[in-house]
Amino acid sequence: MRLQYYADEDGESVIGLWIPKRKAWIDVTAQEEQIWAALQPDGKKLRKEIETWISKGAPEGVVVDMEGLVTASALHVLPGTIACLGKSYASHAKEFDGDSPVEPSLFLKATSAISPDISYVLNPPGAKKLDYEVELAVIIGDTLHRASADEARRAIIGYTLMCDYSERAYQLEHGGQWTKGKSYDSFAPFGPVLVSKDEIPSPDNLTLQLKVNGELRQNASTSELIMPVAELVAYVSRYITLNPGDVVSTGTPGGVGMGMTPPQYLKPGDIVEFGCDAIGWVKQTVEQE
Repeated sequence: MRLQYYADEDGESVIGLWIPKRKAWIDVTAQEEQIWAALQPDGKKLRKEIETWISKGAPEGVVVDMEGLVTASALHVLPGTIACLGKSYASHAKEFDGDSPVEPSLFLKATSAISPDISYVLNPPGAKKLDYEVELAVIIGDTLHRASADEARRAIIGYTLMCDYSERAYQLEHGGQWTKGKSYDSFAPFGPVLVSKDEIPSPDNLTLQLKVNGELRQNASTSELIMPVAELVAYVSRYITLNPGDVVSTGTPGGVGMGMTPPQYLKPGDIVEFGCDAIGWVKQTVEQE
């Protein structure tokens, strides 16, 4: 299943389910609870029923009315936790601080950073070091506490992308931990869709890319992660109990702005495009708040 999320002028959610036979998003907002239940590890029977309906072209299904809608972050429910991994690609660890990590860094991103409209990202007042990080994000469907990789793999219900925006001065020059630079409003756009895990049988071989004003900056495979995706999720569960709806963002490869010589940070008016062929692409404009 592929789910696209929208928001209307009042901030109310609209959920679209992709129907290949009709090449359209069908409005399943009224079936939100059923869709979420079908994605769960124990939702195999319900998921099969929905997949059969999809294969028939969703008879009687109504196409999403796009008028007045904006594309919202691809999360079914607001997560309790956004757990993020840093320096999980050797290429990024090297450009970040020259380190060769044996295990990744772990930090949290505030849920208030989730974008209600993923067409833009805000540059905070006075900020000069806004940076980008394309990442594969994993949606959790079961409680994980000190889980094994196999347990983590079974608990994954789907995937999307996140651009882990970071204001590097806030992150590294203002004391404290990384949260200051990671959690400003709009710094957690997820999208463009949530893809159920059955459509991505091999999350350890996905090519992630990010462009700034058409220039390819990041281009790497998740095969370059220092641990496979399921092991990274299990790793997080050693330190944080993960619950249904939580997100693990697996970290970014090399090519970020701070790693360039000289550093190339984002500025208002810049166009950021990030994506993966298996999930899709998001296009954003940097806006000065």
